[in-house]
Amino acid sequence: MTFLIWKSLLHRKLQSFAILFSIAIGVAIILCISALYNGVSSGMEISKQRMGADIVIIPGGATIEPSLVLFGGAAANTYMPQKTVDAIRSIPGIHQATPQFFTHSLTADCHDIGTNNRMIGYDPTSDWVVAPWLKKLQKTELKDNEVILGAKVPTWTQNKIMILGTWYDIVTVAEETGTTLDYSLFVSMAEARRVVGKTPALKSIWEKQGPPAELISTILVQVDESANIMDIVTKIQQVDYVQTIVAADVKKRINDQFTVIIWLLGGIGLLVVFLSLFQLFSRFYTLTVDRQAEWGLYLALGASSQEITSIIVGEAIVIALAGSLAGLLLGGGLYMASLVLLKSHQSFPFVQPTWYFFATLSLTLTVIFSGLGALAAWLPAYRSSRVDPSTVMTRGEFD
Repeated sequence: MTFLIWKSLLHRKLQSFAILFSIAIGVAIILCISALYNGVSSGMEISKQRMGADIVIIPGGATIEPSLVLFGGAAANTYMPQKTVDAIRSIPGIHQATPQFFTHSLTADCHDIGTNNRMIGYDPTSDWVVAPWLKKLQKTELKDNEVILGAKVPTWTQNKIMILGTWYDIVTVAEETGTTLDYSLFVSMAEARRVVGKTPALKSIWEKQGPPAELISTILVQVDESANIMDIVTKIQQVDYVQTIVAADVKKRINDQFTVIIWLLGGIGLLVVFLSLFQLFSRFYTLTVDRQAEWGLYLALGASSQEITSIIVGEAIVIALAGSLAGLLLGGGLYMASLVLLKSHQSFPFVQPTWYFFATLSLTLTVIFSGLGALAAWLPAYRSSRVDPSTVMTRGEFD
């Protein structure tokens, strides 16, 4: 029976390949959008848990895309006075605020670790971002020679990293969060200020704005649940010349963009799926007439109706299975290409789906498409299995 199925498919190569290709396209699109949706959803949730900032305050005049500040690891050597933190904390409705200090682009072990990777000095007395990682290590703060690496910061040694000629002990590599934290290296506030203080290229900044010890780069703010964020934003902007980034607004904009993309691609994917299944049904229904002599001969030679049905359904399952497997490979490539393209135009919270997710999704798509392929061939198979051998032998066709 397997031989008959294989010979039949090879005898009709073009028809088989056309249906296989359409199934592969549908599976690829569904795999791609499912993986993207899962990654963005996970990134949104984890970014909310880990970053926990309702508002991010950056110096006025800093020209940085808000999504890059939150999710892309963008760093700019723009600073504001340290005293701004106390003024922000005094605003009613603000639950807590913590400052951070950014350095400039970094190198490690004589290799460029990327312009989107930044060293961040944090304040251990008010921080809630680094504290959970330190708590796991039973530490309260980082020493000046210690660093916590973000998940996407490249390293070439296991326990140490050299940055600008100085060796640091890697305390831990943080889990992926889908946020700017993945591109960050956390050190003590004093160490971050020491690093930039020795940089000749930034000397003009210190002459204009004051020494690094009196400056900060950004302030992360959490507001009370009952507070009106927009009212607080207005009050913050009255404190000093600063810009405010409302995390919820940025996330909503990104979520809306992805919703449109997912609905659009999902709709196309479903149309391709229905088209491929319709082609599969049409092919086998048409073959009921085209191959009636073949089925009649099999029946005349002693084949049972169940065996005829098994041959036809088997052909459909083989095509659907092959199309599904090809679609999984194509979908993996489409997913990677789409992710690169999207990230080149927009920074967004994204956590790579796990292998378990991909394995479960792949198995589910394969089973569903193989099952739908068998279902599409069932009616033609049922009709073909009812061919009267004597009618075929005497008339060469049946009604």
